[in-house]
Amino acid sequence: MWGKFDPKSAAREAVEAARQAVGDRLESATLYGSAAMGTFHPGRSDLNVAFVFASLEGELLDALRPAHRAWRKRRIVRPLLLTRAILETSRDTFPLEYLLIKAHHENLHGPDPFAAIAVERSALRLQVERTLRTQSLALAWSYLDAAGTPSGARHWAMRAGTAIAASACGLLHLKGEAVPATRRDVAAKTAAGVRHRGGIAPPRPSAAR
Repeated sequence: MWGKFDPKSAAREAVEAARQAVGDRLESATLYGSAAMGTFHPGRSDLNVAFVFASLEGELLDALRPAHRAWRKRRIVRPLLLTRAILETSRDTFPLEYLLIKAHHENLHGPDPFAAIAVERSALRLQVERTLRTQSLALAWSYLDAAGTPSGARHWAMRAGTAIAASACGLLHLKGEAVPATRRDVAAKTAAGVRHRGGIAPPRPSAAR
């Protein structure tokens, strides 16, 4: 069944379901994550779509219920629901998440809200440090909690690897480098930086973009 699943067609159908539900109150829609990067695996990946609406009031959310059912059928389990105001005021709260979307995404509807979004460097550095320290503190406990069986160990490794890879992308961006599209490339570029410098040093002010 999954071999015939086309993630980009499914994403476009999900956007059309939202448009049918709320009309022009859907301002834009953006595909991101594995489907946008070309690493989507039909058997285990979910679709990631960010929807920007004119508002997120109760009436609009009620109107979206039919669209939500359509989203779930197309593997959009946790859609990112935004307004322009939420997107603008949360840049310093979720800089790493917005960096990853900005680096690799495909605009599906309306103006692209991520093309010109500015990632705040100071907020990004704080989030990367917090994420890495949290992972460092939690690795031992989470291993004991989740890695008691082979399947649990695989789940533990995937969960930890996702957070660490995302943080590595943030570090590469702070160095002034492009965010890679695959974990293999992230690991290679990060390892190259460590070998070359003896560690990834904080970026100089002149490297800011």
